[in-house]
Amino acid sequence: MHGIASDGPGDYDSWRLRRGICKFLKDCTAPAGEFDGKEYADQDEFRLNAPPPALEYLGHPAWKIDPSGSSSQEWNAAAPFVVHWKLKRSSGPAIYVDEINWWPLVFSLKCRQIVENDAFLVGPSADRIKLCSTLKPDSNVPGRFISYDWIPTHDAAGFLSLPSRGALVNRKLKNGLLDWGFSDALLALGPLRTYLLDGIRQLILKSVAVSPDGSRGGLAAAPRANQEYVIVSHSLGSYLIFSALDINSATTKTLTVQRSGDAFEQILAHTSLVYFFANQLRLLALASLDGGPDKNLVGHLEAWGTSRCDYLKSLPGSIQTCARPQIIALNDPSDLLTWTVPELATVEVHNVVVKNSSHWFGLIESPTKAHDNYAKNKNALAQMLKLTSPD
Repeated sequence: MHGIASDGPGDYDSWRLRRGICKFLKDCTAPAGEFDGKEYADQDEFRLNAPPPALEYLGHPAWKIDPSGSSSQEWNAAAPFVVHWKLKRSSGPAIYVDEINWWPLVFSLKCRQIVENDAFLVGPSADRIKLCSTLKPDSNVPGRFISYDWIPTHDAAGFLSLPSRGALVNRKLKNGLLDWGFSDALLALGPLRTYLLDGIRQLILKSVAVSPDGSRGGLAAAPRANQEYVIVSHSLGSYLIFSALDINSATTKTLTVQRSGDAFEQILAHTSLVYFFANQLRLLALASLDGGPDKNLVGHLEAWGTSRCDYLKSLPGSIQTCARPQIIALNDPSDLLTWTVPELATVEVHNVVVKNSSHWFGLIESPTKAHDNYAKNKNALAQMLKLTSPD
């Protein structure tokens, strides 16, 4: 699960992790695994040609409806998706990696309302404008898109020609960290949150539907009896995935959630280990002071611990005690966007200090590398795959 500031179809978070796993194992048949299918959230509000949500930004609709009024191509382009990867090995069992992508839901608002308008104030962000103005339909799934021109090409050319007004370093920080990154966190805490979480739930259900022979598609959305999961999330993804997995009284009961029955609780019960590559739990919890159950992340994490323990106690031969599931929170002290995870009653928490890049004379570490290089950190990957005690 990726975090803030995803670069869309050109993002390499999953590639770094898959390649790092294969370099460590040394027996993958492909350097970063093999493509094993792609699926979109396609139920309820995400069904093809469904009307977009009536969300507005400063009086403008977040997604426009086609002139005919029969569908919304823009909303079709906003559906989150999962890419399945299979890491086949010559001398060991295959490893399945499901790459959950929620970034399409935030591109319309970021591209048109933030990036486009900030081009006039501080100057254009060439990479972001080009990313926001590339139209590429998904030839394998009619009606869906690999990338969408939220900023029309002819408008993009005009924005790119605007003068730069902000000082170079300040402009880069605002274009990248605030316009493209921190805006994701704000969207995840507002009304868009419902759609983010429901899309993630749909993709989780698609990801656990793997038959004993490894095939996918058209299967029951529930884990097999002996299936175990490990969650790896980066940045904001740590906050979102547990919010999505916890189904409580405040959760919007869409048809997909109702049909899933107890599948989500089973997934939590079958998950013993979680890795947070940077996290913003402490920061985002500042928006939940009212203690509402839908935003109380500590409650979501404690619910996971309880589900896991109940499952272990139900196993044949259980001695009615259980090992608490673990969170390994990897934090580079020079990463501007990570905080420690608090102690929990039902979950064993390890906050582990790592160093993702070189320090220059003890004065500075590249903020980008400090935040992005967790999946490239050899010590972190070795700890994950050897399952050694965190240190």
